[in-house]
Amino acid sequence: MTDSSTVSAKPNLVDNRAFNKRIRRHVAGRIREYYAVTAPGVEDFCRQEMIGLGLDGSGLSVDAGGVAFAGRLVDCQRANLHLRTATRVLMRIAVFSATNLRRLEKKAGDIAWELFLPAGYLPDVKVSSHRSRLYHTAAIARSIRDGMTRRLDEAGGPPPPVFPQTLYVRVVEDRFTLSLDSTGAPLYKRGLKAGLARAPIRETLAAAMLMAAAYDPRQPLVDPLCGSGTFSLEAAMMAKRIAPGLKRPFAFMGWPAFPDSQWGFIKQEAASEVQDLMHPLIFASDIDAGACERLAGMITGNGLSDAVSVARKDFFQCGADQYGGGTGLVAINPPYGIRIGSARRADALFMAIGRHLAQRFKGWTVALIAPRPELARGLPFPARRMPLLHGGVKLTLVLGDVP
Repeated sequence: MTDSSTVSAKPNLVDNRAFNKRIRRHVAGRIREYYAVTAPGVEDFCRQEMIGLGLDGSGLSVDAGGVAFAGRLVDCQRANLHLRTATRVLMRIAVFSATNLRRLEKKAGDIAWELFLPAGYLPDVKVSSHRSRLYHTAAIARSIRDGMTRRLDEAGGPPPPVFPQTLYVRVVEDRFTLSLDSTGAPLYKRGLKAGLARAPIRETLAAAMLMAAAYDPRQPLVDPLCGSGTFSLEAAMMAKRIAPGLKRPFAFMGWPAFPDSQWGFIKQEAASEVQDLMHPLIFASDIDAGACERLAGMITGNGLSDAVSVARKDFFQCGADQYGGGTGLVAINPPYGIRIGSARRADALFMAIGRHLAQRFKGWTVALIAPRPELARGLPFPARRMPLLHGGVKLTLVLGDVP
């Protein structure tokens, strides 16, 4: 059945008070179902983040690829602002069954889309279908859009230039789940980077790696093959307690239910938690002078100079004695695949890195990406493995403590 709260008569748009009351009742003030999408393997880290935001852990449901939670619109906004490991946050709009396109169009047209979408705007519709009589994704998307057009007074008008909208439709055994994307550009786009390095690790995975390694901002973190600096930037935001979404817009900012004043308060609350550091404990380096120069510019431009120090340096010249002589965390995403040219060269570099860590970083914790899981067995220190998926490529996170 369609979610009954989303079905109602068309509003009299002249009566703004009645329309706003409907929005408060059915969208802004109501507890709804949401789903935080994650990369496979990092769902539990996202769940822990949600508990840290004050959501009841008993109400969180983890499955492969994300975490479901219930809350109000303000919880959705806080999730977008603060979650480091989620890719996007979806708001459940409706769940119903349909076995033919005519029925599907009617069900879609019965939903009160005017409460969720900007006036005069049809979203992009992305469909996945599994074991259902309706399996042609383009036909499903067309039927849903036709139903929406029938419902909305000004459907098909000029789209908002800043807040594009996307509706995700999942069909399993003739059961349709319609979810509106509250995020927009994926959450790993933090708004910090001015350019892209070749094959950088996504920020959400870097954050999960740091969490898996129990990163402690009070101890040094060494990022000795920094490239575009993802590990360093993520660690700096953690150390300074910067909400990862503080510098970017979100799709929900274009919704009729968007409370501009409330959002301003939420952002101000997050900004007040940012702290200045006495001196950098994050040390980024790379043999590529251009990469170091670009990263140094991003560090300065984003006010992170108190957290990160950048230097041009060959990894095999790095040692624990250069970073205060104590212990800390080394985070490395070595070149592999097209970045290095062959699997044999990637394997040889990985093992050379392991040997150097064992010799020069005694007592330190290591978080290391391996292109193949079996390589972890050849490291000269004990390590545990955690599978990751990065851009469709299967990788392994290797975590260990150098004795």
